[in-house]
Amino acid sequence: MRRFLIKEDNDLSAGQGEYAVLSYDEETDEYHISIPLSVNPDDLPAIPGILARKGIREIDDRWARRFVRERVVPPDRQNIGMIMREVGMTYYSEFPLLVYTSGRCAMDEFYIEEIGT
Repeated sequence: MRRFLIKEDNDLSAGQGEYAVLSYDEETDEYHISIPLSVNPDDLPAIPGILARKGIREIDDRWARRFVRERVVPPDRQNIGMIMREVGMTYYSEFPLLVYTSGRCAMDEFYIEEIGT
C-alpha cells in the first residue's frame, strides 16, 4: 500500500497545507481517499470537496479513481506514446503518471507527496 498526502502549494493559512490522504493498493489496483474531519470541504480539490460537503470523508475506489484520472494525461492524448516513453512505461496506467507528475494538474495548486509504503 502506498500513501500520499494531498497538499496545496499556495496555501497561506498557518499550518494547513495537508488536506487528505490518497492510498493506492498495488495488488488490488484500488485507490482510497481519507479526509480528516478538521478539513473544510471548501479547501479541497473538486471531487473530494464535493463528497466531503455531502459528509463523505472516506472515499472509495470509484470516486478516488475519478480524482486520479482528472489529474493525469488521458490514454487518448495525441502524444501519449511519447509521454509514456518519458515516464518509462510500456503500457498505460494512471498510477505511474500520477507519481511522475506528483499529481499536479492545470486546474488547481494541489499535488501529492508520498508518506509511506
